[in-house]
Amino acid sequence: MAQNTSALLALPTDILVLLPYHLANLEDFKELSSTCRQFRAICHSVSPNLILRQAAASSRTFFRPDPYFLVAATAKQIGYWALQNEENAVQLRQALKHGIGRLFDLCIEKAGLTMDDIRRLQKSRFTIINPVTDLIDRCAGKQWYNVEDFWDGGRSDAETIDCEPERALFQIAIYGSLFHATLEANLEGRQGLDLATRLDFIKYCIPDWYCRDYKGFHVEETGPYSKGREFVEPRMDQYSIRHILKSRTWRTPWEAARKQCGPDFEDDRRQKIWVSAVHMQGLEGFEMLRPDGAIRWREYLLGLREKIEKIDSNKMRSAERDESGEINWLEFPILEDEIYCCVRGMWGTG
Repeated sequence: MAQNTSALLALPTDILVLLPYHLANLEDFKELSSTCRQFRAICHSVSPNLILRQAAASSRTFFRPDPYFLVAATAKQIGYWALQNEENAVQLRQALKHGIGRLFDLCIEKAGLTMDDIRRLQKSRFTIINPVTDLIDRCAGKQWYNVEDFWDGGRSDAETIDCEPERALFQIAIYGSLFHATLEANLEGRQGLDLATRLDFIKYCIPDWYCRDYKGFHVEETGPYSKGREFVEPRMDQYSIRHILKSRTWRTPWEAARKQCGPDFEDDRRQKIWVSAVHMQGLEGFEMLRPDGAIRWREYLLGLREKIEKIDSNKMRSAERDESGEINWLEFPILEDEIYCCVRGMWGTG
């Protein structure tokens, strides 16, 4: 091994710096980095985009569920990139219409990760992902179902749900990360990604058999719906997330995190924005659900609450349904309202 390394190091530097770009995956990258000081320095100098591409090549092994994990890790960067200009926003919306896989392709093209990011993500499997997956399982998964007399009073929120808790966690995290920049823009009085873009994310990146046309709402036969509604997979992800967001088991720890920063707003519209804004911190924000996990976030949340308190009331339109069945939502990203908009056709709306 030492002889092989010495032979490699004898190559010109302008060739050595190209080696990381010809590795198969992140494991090969780590192996090269650990070989010697010179290769460690070379690997340390590569672009974050290359590290993301190496991680993507290993995503089915080390970043499951694929591609949700790495999309959640990079979606915030895409949200900021999309707000740079109209062309980027259009490119994002086109990608969203083709589903989570195309969004992943866009992340690989435009975003990046450092090795510190990779280590943080791998640690999050044990500190965030596993505990929060268990919480969601108690909201809508096997633990929720596994109660005596489920349909006869065992659960006050009993209904038919087909939920994969870990996937639901990442879908909620991706929404928060992708539209985090939009939330910031709205709080500062600027335009973020519009409602149509946010609904496209839910329609096509969280596909659902219940997501169907109704008056004022259209689902294109593209992406996960290209083969027809009967072939949509997964079948109930939007509806499952709606159930999770309404679950007392889910709401209680979030309420505890918010209470560290002050009482609820008396204004229902401000309160709705506040509840949603706390949720919209991406994968890392789920740390708030751990015991004492919100302590590290308190200063940030206090600043967030102050911004919401200062919002011009004229920019907080109430959610209303008009006679044609169309819905006018708040301009701020609120996942619970937007999920309802997407599954509302199951109840029939004319």
